[in-house]
Amino acid sequence: MGERSATAKLLLAVCMAAALLLPRSAHAVRPAFVYINANPDQAANAVSAVRTDNDGLSRSIPGSPYATGGAGLVPATGAEFAHRIEVSRSRSLLFAGNDGSGSIAAFTIDPLNGMLTPVPGSPFSVDGWASFSGISLAISNDGRFLYASGTTVVSFFVEANGALSALGSEWVFGQRVGGVGVSGDNTRLYLSTPSGVFILNTGESGLTADAPDFLSIGSTPTDLRLDTPGKRLWVGTKNSGILGYDVSTGAMNIVAGSPFFGNVSNLSGLSTDYYGRTLFAYSNTGPRLLGAHTNADGSLLLGPNSPLTPALVSTSGALAPDGRMLFLSDALGQLDAWSTSDDGGLTHAAGYPVNVGAAHGFSGVATFPDKNPTPAPAAPRGFALALAVALALIGRRLTARRPSPTVGPQSDSGSGSRRISGDAFLVCGLVLVSVPRRVRLFRRRLAGAAR
Repeated sequence: MGERSATAKLLLAVCMAAALLLPRSAHAVRPAFVYINANPDQAANAVSAVRTDNDGLSRSIPGSPYATGGAGLVPATGAEFAHRIEVSRSRSLLFAGNDGSGSIAAFTIDPLNGMLTPVPGSPFSVDGWASFSGISLAISNDGRFLYASGTTVVSFFVEANGALSALGSEWVFGQRVGGVGVSGDNTRLYLSTPSGVFILNTGESGLTADAPDFLSIGSTPTDLRLDTPGKRLWVGTKNSGILGYDVSTGAMNIVAGSPFFGNVSNLSGLSTDYYGRTLFAYSNTGPRLLGAHTNADGSLLLGPNSPLTPALVSTSGALAPDGRMLFLSDALGQLDAWSTSDDGGLTHAAGYPVNVGAAHGFSGVATFPDKNPTPAPAAPRGFALALAVALALIGRRLTARRPSPTVGPQSDSGSGSRRISGDAFLVCGLVLVSVPRRVRLFRRRLAGAAR
């Protein structure tokens, strides 16, 4: 009986492993749309759009590039990592700065095919704005408010059709703003400047007239990012690594161990995933690329192969909605891609960089989830279902069988072995049916949360 029991257990283990390894329709890389604001110097600006499929490759979206109705401008010192393009995932909207015109273009995004449609009235001019190098944008989580830094720092209410209506106070800082980020509850706006980080109060009426708070970090900030839940703020610098702050309570509590990676220069541009699990830094100086894992206490752990010296000289970076791919754009109309892991690891994606047809300029990049991915199963789903049913039926038959009555003492070893073998087949069939479904449901929930 021992040998048969061991065989049955081995069968069960093999079946469960097969269930986990069986090809399914879930994507290794979830399809997404990627948008590049070209920002060519004193030339007509446009947004290029590509779709990254489950194979990781990029394909141009029909109609791309989309004219913004404005012009671009070469970046000025201090504005290299301005957030020139922003998307609202909750409202399916895209906003792009026209540095050369001092205006903001607005588009609606078709969530099924990624195509862009200009919002009526776009581009939107701002009173007192003219040509300005480094328009930086931030959108509230609910997509109702847009914030922009140009000649002044202003706030807008986003109308039902995506049009922009200015509201609230305007601010002038006398120095260029790099990164801009809004808190998860839309009560604070963070701005990085060469002298430090300013924090403005905001709300349902836009930016308030309250005096701003100021955070001196002892270095020159170049960019900042908040994770989507609004728990942590990260500040990139030219020569002093990355600083982390816990802002969940509204206070600015520095994360123990900050600054991180101070021995690595030029960690200027930042991108963090939706859940705050990983953070990536890049720079056009070096060039430089670095990945890190975010620990529970907010400290950063250097990725296994960082820092890197990529071939592409990046001007902007953005993570895919699921955080599994990092996209970098450059000044030559190219898009590069790196697959990411939870430990901050980076692996260059095959087939990249690709030319996306964007005009040469100091570009910005943003991503948006593809809400209608086309499954590409490696094996027919019907095959898995048929195999599962067959194994379950065999298991039921073996479990139900009993030895024929005989005279005299009986050994139940054969019956027990058959019962165990039957149980193994039955469980294997059930696993094959349930595991793929549960995996699909789990990934759908993750994808829904990332939207």
